[in-house]
Amino acid sequence: MSSWPKIPQSALGPLALGSLLILLAALFAGGRTTTRFAPNSAVQLPAGVERPMPPGATPTPWPLSGNYTGQMGLLRLSVAEGLLDPQAHERVAVDLDQALAYVVQRTAMAPQSPLDVYVGLEPGCGLHGIAYTDVRRVQVFTCPTLPLNRAVNILAHEFVHQLCHDYYGDRHLQADLVLAEGIATWGAGRYWLGDAPHFRAFVAPWLSRGEELPLGISYVGLPISDMNKLYYQWASFVEYLIETYGREAFDALYVTGQGQPGSADYVGTYGRNFDELEAAWKAWVLQG
Repeated sequence: MSSWPKIPQSALGPLALGSLLILLAALFAGGRTTTRFAPNSAVQLPAGVERPMPPGATPTPWPLSGNYTGQMGLLRLSVAEGLLDPQAHERVAVDLDQALAYVVQRTAMAPQSPLDVYVGLEPGCGLHGIAYTDVRRVQVFTCPTLPLNRAVNILAHEFVHQLCHDYYGDRHLQADLVLAEGIATWGAGRYWLGDAPHFRAFVAPWLSRGEELPLGISYVGLPISDMNKLYYQWASFVEYLIETYGREAFDALYVTGQGQPGSADYVGTYGRNFDELEAAWKAWVLQG
């Protein structure tokens, strides 16, 4: 057994998943962001209650100590005491190695050095993830009654945030929220797609029924189901940009963001503003 290190105070920024009022202040104050996260209803809408953290709550609601399972290639894993039995420990280690290998191949981005991974116990039996990309630490909080694969799904998303920081450098910390969460969701691919072949197909039913949300809005104050929908739409938008204009242009766009949704230099990169690209994305999705 090994003690999980305390998170540096500098890493405990206000961007805890669910602390939406605090998140809004952080995202739109123009400061650097050191954390990225996945919605706590990632992949499928939950059958049970998944509550956001109350404003001001720490993103680490359980003591960071656990059973150290050793370094798995580029991952160093620790799991909260009592959360998993020994067989599940081994299974999650293998599953996370596979998830990292998958997102590395899908995104063509590689980690620069090992990454600390913590699977924590959420006392309220919620599910949420967070990435401290400046200190190379990703976390997911879950409980024994939730399927373990859902924690792996969220960590696949968090892995991509770390890969983006490694690939784009500190400009990642200012990335347009649409692109930052869009590429993290798109990069997680099969871990978020279910039976859909791609994100274009995943979001098509929403657009065909007129149920989509505007791409350029914040999820602050929205229901969790809408936050989830935005992540999938943003992933589809990233998919559209890469397939239509190529990865090199997307990479150039990514480093121009200013944090807020739609803040990247779309005109300078593509010759079209954000609204025009959103309209083109909608037509692309509906054309199937």
